[in-house]
Amino acid sequence: MEIASIIVILIMAVGLILTLIFLLGFLIKRRKATLRNAAISFASAVLSLSLLIVAEELFFSYNSENKKEVLVASREASIGGIVLKLYEDKTFEIGGFREVKSAGTYYLKSDTLFITASDNPKQKEYFTQSCFIMKEGYLEEVEDTGIGFLEIHVNKLK
Repeated sequence: MEIASIIVILIMAVGLILTLIFLLGFLIKRRKATLRNAAISFASAVLSLSLLIVAEELFFSYNSENKKEVLVASREASIGGIVLKLYEDKTFEIGGFREVKSAGTYYLKSDTLFITASDNPKQKEYFTQSCFIMKEGYLEEVEDTGIGFLEIHVNKLK
């Protein structure tokens, strides 16, 4: 589980628990101050969650340069899915659903897609180069680096 998910769960759990405690206190003692505290704790949790989501989208999202996507393929998994995005300028990004693990260039030869990382992969298990065969609706990895198959969601490749 990614750190952002853990933070979201903690914020929501603490906010919900505090709100319930203050609401119970209001029901027992009928003091307006506890009702106000319940509202403040709820509003703080919602505001914190909103700020976290906005910050994550601004600073940790794919395609921060707004490049045109020509192919998007992914595989969901219970522990860490994979997203591969190819852009119009012959570059790609691959990684989890929230973080780019490797980036580089690609080229297409017939039905085979070759990708080469131009940066050092951020994690050792990510490859420096790989190739995929494009089949109907999915990409099949030729060499086994652990990716296997990726379902194609967007395909504008020529």
